Amino acid sequence: MSKEVFLKGDINEIVEENIGFIINTISKVTGKYVSIENDDEFSIGLMAFVEALDKYNQEKGPFLSFAKIVIESRVKNYLVKEKKKVDVVSIDLYKEIGIDINNILYNPIEDKTELINEIQQFKEELNLFKLTMEDLIKEAPKHSDTRENAINVSKKASKDLEVTDFMYEKKRLPIKKISLKYMVTEKVIKRSKKFIISLIIIFFKKYRNLMLWIGK
Repeated sequence: MSKEVFLKGDINEIVEENIGFIINTISKVTGKYVSIENDDEFSIGLMAFVEALDKYNQEKGPFLSFAKIVIESRVKNYLVKEKKKVDVVSIDLYKEIGIDINNILYNPIEDKTELINEIQQFKEELNLFKLTMEDLIKEAPKHSDTRENAINVSKKASKDLEVTDFMYEKKRLPIKKISLKYMVTEKVIKRSKKFIISLIIIFFKKYRNLMLWIGK
């Protein structure tokens, strides 16, 4: 099935039609039933499904087979990197990486629609900087301390209008300014600049659900 044929219709309708497939795929990876209302894995799996829609072409074979691989990969990575197996991630763990999970609200219908809308908006924002969601995934620092520093700097920078105004006007990071303001070496910022830009967008635009994606 070609991408054009599969994507005929609204993305919300496509997700609705395949919600059972998404939940079943996630459940097989986690070894438990996935709750839409309470499980972070559902948000990760849903974003992976949308990612698969974005990347799919006919050469990759049947869409659902391709989507299954993407969902399994993203959920497994999430579980491994957050040192999870089958339990819901603890609030304390998110606090450790600078994210207040208490601000993220869950609703079995509204949250799903909100998340899809956030992904669409986020992709448009990234496009302004000639970035993609794949860049966010690839550029995410592998070392926990480096990731934590990048998240903390991004949160601070997202509240600094001098930084965000420059970033949106010039379509790049004010590396020297961030380095001096937040006591981070320019080398560290340059090494993770795509990741930091992506995080600043998420925090600046207050994409609540996408904060879960940061931990990937």
